[in-house]
Amino acid sequence: MKSTSPRIVLVLSYLTYLLLGMFNAGIGPVLGELSERTSSSLAAIGGVLTFVFLGSLAAQIAAGPLTDRFGQKPVLVVSLLVLSIGLVGFTNARALPWMFMLVLLTGLGQGGADMGANLAVAEAAPKNSTSALNLLHFFYGLGAFIGPALIGIAIALTGSGLLVHWSVAGLFFVLALVIAALLQGRPRPDEMAEPPRETTVGYGVYRSPLLWLMGAVMLVYVGVEFGLGSWISTYMHMSTGTDAQHGAWVTSAYWAALAIGRLAGAAAGRRLRRLRLLGAALGGSLLGGLGLLASHGIVAATILCLVWIAFSYGTVYPTTVALATGAFSANKGKAVSVLVAAGSMGGILLPWFAGLLLQGSGTPAYLWFVALSLAVLLIILFVISRGMRRAANAGSS
Repeated sequence: MKSTSPRIVLVLSYLTYLLLGMFNAGIGPVLGELSERTSSSLAAIGGVLTFVFLGSLAAQIAAGPLTDRFGQKPVLVVSLLVLSIGLVGFTNARALPWMFMLVLLTGLGQGGADMGANLAVAEAAPKNSTSALNLLHFFYGLGAFIGPALIGIAIALTGSGLLVHWSVAGLFFVLALVIAALLQGRPRPDEMAEPPRETTVGYGVYRSPLLWLMGAVMLVYVGVEFGLGSWISTYMHMSTGTDAQHGAWVTSAYWAALAIGRLAGAAAGRRLRRLRLLGAALGGSLLGGLGLLASHGIVAATILCLVWIAFSYGTVYPTTVALATGAFSANKGKAVSVLVAAGSMGGILLPWFAGLLLQGSGTPAYLWFVALSLAVLLIILFVISRGMRRAANAGSS
């Protein structure tokens, strides 16, 4: 993006993620309305969430090579337009199969916009991509708070929360037009990425064990993030007898701490190298997971541990993306595509598995799943660190 101010690129990317957060977090509060529109049960309409993730996964696999070939601008513009059209379409659908098809289309747009925004930020702030990416994901968290709040107000005033989704769809459309008008040029590999640089080119990057290890981090990270966030209310009720209202407040505190953790990651990213920041984040998260095991059944201690996990955990996703764009500077699109697709796979599989454990085997099995997953992340990070150190030494010899 040679002729576009990096500040403009960052602002447009942050707006994209703000709207993505509003859309994603706003799906749950309108499931009842969607159920009524299609005359379906809530259990059936919950498939909306699955189809959004499936669409995102498909787009994220394809968007990397497309971005490396055509640049970020066309991928972002087309993705935002598809997202806007799909969002209006599925929220107005009257038949469940038709709704699922349109949700899949919406997910395709979301996946491309997600990947495009991450790449745009990494390109716009090559010397400080860790902080910039953490700030990007903070705006997602901010949107995740704003969306449900506005839906609650809309329901109180008009009886429908879908008005908020239609407004967000309109903003996605306007944002696509603004990006089409303002962004110029193709992305180019940054010259300031930290070592090691990859030696593979083109599709050979997919043979890199280092890339797939980073993908494993994303898969487990997203799975645990949503595995906790999705089941906090149920876990609190089963372990401490907390009612649904207070369980929802604890869930809100969890997501708030995650967003604040990303702000902290943006600040720390200016001082700490990426691997050190990831090590501190995952080490702190594991301490929180062990604390959850020890505080089982104690309300205040459980809340404190959940908030601490989220705060420590918040920086992992954006910092891993920054690590990959630095390590695979000539193939950023493909590298980030693998990472975000792995994250979507984790979002599909691990929260579902966590729910099975919680409902079928009880709270102890669920807590061990969380703690062991956090320990596995630290082990993977250690292997990545060793691999990058060996590659750096080989490059300097």
